Amino acid sequence: MENILEYKELYHYDDKRSLIMNKMTGDVRMMKRLKYYDIEVYKYLAENTIPHIPKVYSYEVCEDKSLLVTEEVVQGNTFDVIISDYNMKDKDKLKYFFALLEGLTYLHNAPKPIIHRDLKPSNIMVTDRDEVMILDYDAAKIYKPHSDGDTTFLGTEGVAAPEQYGFMQSDPRSDIYAVGKMLAAAFPNNTNIQQIASKATSFDPKNRYISASELADALDDKLTPGKRVKRLLPMPGFRTRKWWKILLAILCYPTIIYFYLFFLMQAKTTYDLVSGAIELAIFIYVVIDTLFSWTGFFDFLPFSYSRHFILRYFIKLLFIGFIVFMLVFADVCTRMLIFGF
Repeated sequence: MENILEYKELYHYDDKRSLIMNKMTGDVRMMKRLKYYDIEVYKYLAENTIPHIPKVYSYEVCEDKSLLVTEEVVQGNTFDVIISDYNMKDKDKLKYFFALLEGLTYLHNAPKPIIHRDLKPSNIMVTDRDEVMILDYDAAKIYKPHSDGDTTFLGTEGVAAPEQYGFMQSDPRSDIYAVGKMLAAAFPNNTNIQQIASKATSFDPKNRYISASELADALDDKLTPGKRVKRLLPMPGFRTRKWWKILLAILCYPTIIYFYLFFLMQAKTTYDLVSGAIELAIFIYVVIDTLFSWTGFFDFLPFSYSRHFILRYFIKLLFIGFIVFMLVFADVCTRMLIFGF
């Protein structure tokens, strides 16, 4: 790492930030003095070059316990320019959000996941080269899976996720919440994206997108309307990698297959066998896809992204009931045409 003594100050912004230049090479850096920080975050950023993240050249703990950091200078406009430009086409504006989510994915997928915790337009820069850079890691922390809550409550009121106020520990979904807030502000007249923003900003983290890449996939579906179907694998139960969901999936899927084959074995005619196989397969697919958004084919249903759990699943159960009625009705009509009764 570079030695801070090799630099001289060019411009003093405030007690926190200064513009400095290397005395030997002439390289210009930004120097910051931080009161709040997670040393592991800066260690990782200094050791790794990450797309959309300013390079950290050095960090040093001072006698007063503050952290002195030198990092890449980023010039351009804050993300407010993108959010408030209502003349920009939604397709063009979304590209900046995809870049933001790509940077978050790198942070969240670090060996020890890094949670920014203070994502807001003023902390995101669109550079002169049209690149998106995520700035200011004062509030950032390493995610600790077995911790019950954050030790320090940092963030910006109105943007920070509810759990950052002490309800539970921040995790990648806390940053998803902040992106959802920006999406809602950037696309006020786009109903589809507003639905996505509503899910991203759910009060309960369990109801949000589980990762930046999943949120990007949801936005990508809206950017390319023809691309409606999600990846078939992994199936519901295995996607979040939570042990209890995996256990339920391991128990449920064989049970579904068993009953599927059991009912088919009760068929007395070829028609019963064929129609039963088709109808049961459709029913099973509709149930799994509607309740757990397996392929996303039925995400068009009203209130699919509602924050209200009861309302969301009440509509889905009504839809499943409608599908059952239509399958029975179609079977009756087919039998009347073929057998005359």
